[in-house]
Amino acid sequence: MLRWGVALRRTPECAPPSHAEAALQVLWDYLLVAQRPVAADVVFVFGSQDLAMPDRAAELYLAGYAPAVLVTGGFGRMTRGVFDEPEALVFRARMIAHGVPEAAIVTETQAGNTLENVRFGVAALRRAGRPVRSALLVAKGFVTRRAVATFAAQAPEVRVRACPPATLLEDATDRPADTFAARLVAEIDRLDRYGARGDIERQRIPSAVRDAARQVRDLGSGAPSRPRPPDPA
Repeated sequence: MLRWGVALRRTPECAPPSHAEAALQVLWDYLLVAQRPVAADVVFVFGSQDLAMPDRAAELYLAGYAPAVLVTGGFGRMTRGVFDEPEALVFRARMIAHGVPEAAIVTETQAGNTLENVRFGVAALRRAGRPVRSALLVAKGFVTRRAVATFAAQAPEVRVRACPPATLLEDATDRPADTFAARLVAEIDRLDRYGARGDIERQRIPSAVRDAARQVRDLGSGAPSRPRPPDPA
């Protein structure tokens, strides 16, 4: 159960109302894309502060799903001042410690967002002589829908499958729970905004998901939740 208003997952106080938990689950279920891994050209890893990402990438590589790993990421909001070097290099060291050969890892250390992860990561693979036609995407669960949609807009020639390390909401909470809830709402907003400007493939967001985002936003602001008008026919 996700705990509301506390710093770490599985803390036994301050559980949210049941309707808040239900709304968060609706958001998570929509944002998460988790698919069975199949053979691919590369494991494509999106940088972050979460070391579950390189662990999952190493697992996929060592299981034989791909002959190479691409990890992309410079310093983001949650890693600047925390990591001593770019996310991609931190992840590479972690994967090598898990037994992934250094020669199998391609790094890209400049990307600062998901759009750049895809653009710069695909370019880095080409420069390394590893053109990619298929990829297993390793990213935080709530980012997987946008990661897939970014590939669809920016590199549609690449077949992708999302293979995040965590598929349960309670296992994926990577910051204080109220902040995490707000981050899920922000992800819905990003899908709208980035789709409108062509950075990602436009997403058809169900009304139930928009209602859930509104409920979570209202709970965070203390405002009463208002009923959503019917969608036009």
